[in-house]
Amino acid sequence: MQPIPLKVNPAYVSTLETDAPDSYWEDPGVHEDPNSMIAYIGIDCPLELVQGTAISDRSPITGMTLSPDGTMLVTFSNSGSACFWDLDDFSLVQVLRDTKEEDIDELYVGRFTPNSRHLVVGGKLKDRQRWSEQDEDNHILPCPLKVFDLETGQVIERLEGHEEEVLCIKSAVFKGQNYFLSTSQDGYIIKWHVSKDWTMLLDRNWMRDGVTCMAFTVSFLPHTGNKYFVAACDDNIRLYDFEHAQVVRCLDFPQPPASWANAIAEPDKPMFAYLISRGVEMLDAENSTVNSIPNTVRLHKLVYPSVFGQPFRLEEERRYHHEMYRSNSWLIKVTSNGRYVAAPTYDGNVCLFNLETGDMVGILQDHDGMAGCACAASPAAQWLTVCCCRHRSSRCHLPSTPEAAADLCRR
Repeated sequence: MQPIPLKVNPAYVSTLETDAPDSYWEDPGVHEDPNSMIAYIGIDCPLELVQGTAISDRSPITGMTLSPDGTMLVTFSNSGSACFWDLDDFSLVQVLRDTKEEDIDELYVGRFTPNSRHLVVGGKLKDRQRWSEQDEDNHILPCPLKVFDLETGQVIERLEGHEEEVLCIKSAVFKGQNYFLSTSQDGYIIKWHVSKDWTMLLDRNWMRDGVTCMAFTVSFLPHTGNKYFVAACDDNIRLYDFEHAQVVRCLDFPQPPASWANAIAEPDKPMFAYLISRGVEMLDAENSTVNSIPNTVRLHKLVYPSVFGQPFRLEEERRYHHEMYRSNSWLIKVTSNGRYVAAPTYDGNVCLFNLETGDMVGILQDHDGMAGCACAASPAAQWLTVCCCRHRSSRCHLPSTPEAAADLCRR
């Protein structure tokens, strides 16, 4: 059965935003010190590697996440461990593993619950006793999400539903109810309804469209009360209605209005949000080993409807590319602190692009070989952390002269 087409009701979404305003950009420290973020990167103020940090693991680090208060970094690895690092001195605070798991557990992603009492993780689960000739690896099993209690260090809930690797996890509160949202290489996005304390599964809902083969990452749209989110699926970006667990459509720098009321009153000045995407190109050259189309990072403007039944509209604002930006791998993820885009490559570099000008303002070359998995940057912090798969480590970079960066930004 095909899903019933959904029409967007701006007045209804406006009430959702009023009841549940966004917490975007409310990172600790931003309002107290607006110059605490990385404000400027250039020849006269490059990022420098923080010496003496030892963020590493015994196996490839595949992902990272920050605690809600911005004081802890958690790294995830193929050894099945989640390592907690204090961002004041980069010391190892805690290591979590599912000690009762009998099969091979690899962690790719994770997310703190908003109350900071639990960590939900996901990745790949493999049969310890069975080999796959096709994968040249242990046979993959259905891949659950696991909820850790951070006080006891034990897994207190398993969320079963994905058949293949879990690639992204988000938490959300919608109409006063708690949810997790996850994506997978099996092509499904699952909406998990959980209890008030985030520890017990109440219900789950697969977002099936009959088309998606792989679902990568998701981001909730601001000013919608978490009703809508965008997802990177296969070779495009899709817009979903979270409330109805249904795809809305496939989406082929002025200041937005301050409220939905203004947008509804003046339809020619609609609400909108910015989003960043990156893609993996087809290997179509040199005997199907090289992509002829260069890799790019793209800045989009997603324009919200102002009139009932009007569709969302996606507009491309800018492309970021450079001959040294080679990133044709689906596992690599980009990040931004609102002023710069940090884009890892598969050959050991991280390209830094200025969001406003599109220029590549720097390149980090502190990882030898494959750097390439993910970056973490907080708007409230003067650091950028990069994790490396092959070298099983994560490294932190700071502006060489934070005072100069703040001064240049003020100018």
